[in-house]
Order: sequence, then structure tokens, then C-alpha cells
Amino acid sequence: MRQNYERLAWTVLLLSFAACLVLMIGTPLAVQWFVRYSYTGQFVTLDVQEGTLLVTCPSTNVPFPATSRQDDLCQGRENIEITTGPTDQGLLHMRPRNAVTTTLSSVQIYRGTRLQLVRASTPLLSRLSPEPNQATLRMDSGRIRVTAPPDPARSLLFQIVTPQALVQLSEGGVAVEANDQETQVTIGDGQAFVVAKANRSVVQLARGQRVAVPTGSGVTGAMPAARNLLSGYSDFREPLGAAWKVYTLDPQIAGESRGEATNVSVEGRQALDLSRIGQGFAETGIKQDINRDIRGFGSLQLRIVVRVLQQDVPLCGTAGTECPVMVRLDYVDDNGEPRFWQQGFYYLPDPNNFNPEFCNTCNPRNIHIRTVSGVWYSFESDNLIPILTKVGAPPVFVKSISIYASGHTYQSQVDEVELVGQE
Repeated sequence: MRQNYERLAWTVLLLSFAACLVLMIGTPLAVQWFVRYSYTGQFVTLDVQEGTLLVTCPSTNVPFPATSRQDDLCQGRENIEITTGPTDQGLLHMRPRNAVTTTLSSVQIYRGTRLQLVRASTPLLSRLSPEPNQATLRMDSGRIRVTAPPDPARSLLFQIVTPQALVQLSEGGVAVEANDQETQVTIGDGQAFVVAKANRSVVQLARGQRVAVPTGSGVTGAMPAARNLLSGYSDFREPLGAAWKVYTLDPQIAGESRGEATNVSVEGRQALDLSRIGQGFAETGIKQDINRDIRGFGSLQLRIVVRVLQQDVPLCGTAGTECPVMVRLDYVDDNGEPRFWQQGFYYLPDPNNFNPEFCNTCNPRNIHIRTVSGVWYSFESDNLIPILTKVGAPPVFVKSISIYASGHTYQSQVDEVELVGQE
């Protein structure tokens, strides 16, 4: 059989030329794609604040009980499942592996929540890629609060998937609550987009707004959220001295430090730092005048995020009044009587069981809350109006709120505080 060598030569030449073009064009595109779109897992930390959290890593599919801090949770793998019971609470931190002191985002997990951390990733070649940090949560039920501090170096795409909606956040703070009937989304700071799964309707939420997405329905229009009665931002990004006034009490031992109240930047947060070193008693704090009539309010809640770093007085002292973090709400009841409500936080127990677990001079006597040293703790009070009504006449006027540290040597920090009222 006679072969056409000329045709064969041309075929080989054209194929070689085509392969050369593919390599010349495809190789740079492949390298560019790799540089831009390759991601690596973030460093995920789980702080157990209360109770026992059930964690399921994708490598085992068997839940394990987490009772203490878990660094590098599941070694950066995706699809981590976390479940909290009726008395459990935890806090997730997502950080880049090359800078684990920098917090990209945090998720406060409240009681009775079931979620899955589907993704928490950062561009592999972060110095070369312009792509955002990414995090995706799937929440079947419960309540979470996501905080994403602003990052001038790289944007963030944080997505929360619920049975009814998709929530997208780039920075700020958003609370999401979901069950079989609906999803509720509330913006504390920044902005977010909410997409209904049923009909793909979209609403953009700004600070101080909320929205509900019922099952099988679209997004309702944005509504005002319950109002924060405090002035300024919920965190401490503004200098002290404007909305918050710094105060100290004279130390028990003359010449000792009165303590300091300062703004600090911690793990991407703007926080209040209360610190002092001494042998005798002292008190360091901040105070904000509210002067707000709350007649007609059906709900009043305090929300605060705190952590205790140093404490030398066991529990909260012999009278239960020397906690390293105390929150005091001064108000007037319907009889015109001045009253106050107070909540303390500590981490150092009393080995002799001598000091009381509550403030002896307070009414109501709230049990002080024990936290873990160095771990952020998110507190959300019950509705204070019926609580205060039980110990006297109904509250009608809120005068002020104080946040302070009391004792000898202490260091405490407060990240966020809100006094939320709903008429």
C-alpha cells in the first residue's frame, strides 16, 4: 500500500504546532488559575464556654464531646458538624494559618443549635491572589451570631445557609435564628444580603434592620430591629470619653494604682480593657447615661461579650461584689424608687467555698457566671422587665449602665455590649 508521506508530515507538523499553542497559552492560564483560585483551610478554634459540645470531624463521622478549647479543629478539614444542647454554648474563631493571631471571623453558637462548617478557607498564595477569604455555614436549627472585623488587606465572603434562606456578609455582625418555620436575620453592624430559597427574592439589610423568611415564602421587607438603647457602636471602636465616661474609685491603700480603662485591639476586635495591679481594693470602670423612659416596653435584654485574663480575689470576694467584670443597670421603678440590677463574671473559684456566688446587697441576687480564663464569653440575659417586676414595681426609667472591674489585681476585656429594648 502506497503511503502519502507528505500528508503525514503535514499532519505531524500541524499537530505539533497545535500542541505548542496549547502549551504556550494553556500553561500560563493554568498557572494563573492556580495562583488565583487555590485555597487552603483556615486555622479553626472552638472555645467551649458552657457545657459539652458534640463535634463530628469528616474523617471519623463519629461525634466526640468537647469540654475545653479545641485548637486547629479537625485539622482544617471541611464539613465539621457542631451541636449544642439546651445548656451548651461555644465560640468559633477562623484565622489564617500564617497569622493565627489575626481573626478573620467569629461565630457565637448559642444553646440548642446544630450547624455544619462547610468551608473556612484562605487563598493558598495570599500575597498573589486577589480572591476573598471564604467561610460557609449550614445551620439546620438554633441561633448564631457572626462577627467579621473589617480587613483592609482582603475582603471576606461569609455565607450562612438555613432551611429557608442564604445570608451573605462581608464585614460587620449578623444574628441568624432558624427553625422549621422560618429564618430571622438581624444586622447589628455592616450590611448583608438575604436570599429566599423559595423564590430567589433578595433584600439588602443595613445596620439596625431585620428580616424574616418563612418556609415556602419570599423575603419580607426590611423591618427595624429591636433598638439598642446605648449610644455609639456596640463595640469599642470609638475612643472612651464620648459615649462612655471612665471612672475609678479611690483605692483602699493610698498611693496604689486606681487602674486603667483603655481601648485595645485584640484579635481583630476593638475591645475595652480594664486592668490594675494592687494589694488593696479598687474599682475601674466606664459608665454611660441612658435616661430613657421604657414604659410600654415588653422586652429589655442585656447582651455583652467578656473575657477575664487575670484575677486574684477568689470568686467575687466576701460580699460577692469584687468580680473582675461587673455590669450594673441603674433604673427607677413605677413607685419612683431608684434600683439596680447587676451581673458578675469571674474565672477563679473559691477553694474554701467561703465567698458567696452572688452579690449580697443586690436584689435580685444573680448567680455570678464562671468563665474560662482568656476565653471570650457571650452573655445574653433573659427579658429583664418581668425579672425586675418580681422584686418591686415595674421598671419605668433606665438611668445608666456601668461596666467595671473590682478587686485587687485584675485584667478583663469587653468586646461588645448592647441593651436591647422592644416596645
